[in-house]
Amino acid sequence: MSIKHKFAIILCILIISAMACDKSPNPMKDTLSVSNDNGEPIDTTYIGKVVIGEMDKKYGDDPFKLNSAMIQDDLLKVSVSYSGGCKSHEFTLVASDEFLESDPVQLMASIVHDDNDDSCEAYPTEDYYFDLTPIKTMYQKAYRQDAGTIVINLKDNTDGDLVYKFEK
Repeated sequence: MSIKHKFAIILCILIISAMACDKSPNPMKDTLSVSNDNGEPIDTTYIGKVVIGEMDKKYGDDPFKLNSAMIQDDLLKVSVSYSGGCKSHEFTLVASDEFLESDPVQLMASIVHDDNDDSCEAYPTEDYYFDLTPIKTMYQKAYRQDAGTIVINLKDNTDGDLVYKFEK
């Protein structure tokens, strides 16, 4: 084998290796910077979309199990389990655009799941995070107050009331 052929083979291996290790930015990584209570960053791969006012619109309706839900600062953190594991799954928080008048006000919401036609049969459990600031902004505009409290009535949540309190 000539030196040219060896060089070409080595060059091809290097190019293939470089392509396999491509660290292209994940478009979701730039959407929100979040950290846990210890200040450690949270993998933003698991940031879900938030949609307000489209409760009747068809989103993913693939089955999943809501294991737990809690609010930390401006984030709704949920633990979900679902069938799949080979493709990327999308979770969306869909919230009503109208508050239920009570003290504190309430807001109807649900999480929908799109499995992107993932036919794998693993059953992963993952934490997803939803930025609640659009809901806070909606409240601030509706009630003309910076601070507030909202009880989020999340469909299938069995962990008790999800109380979202904020100052500004």
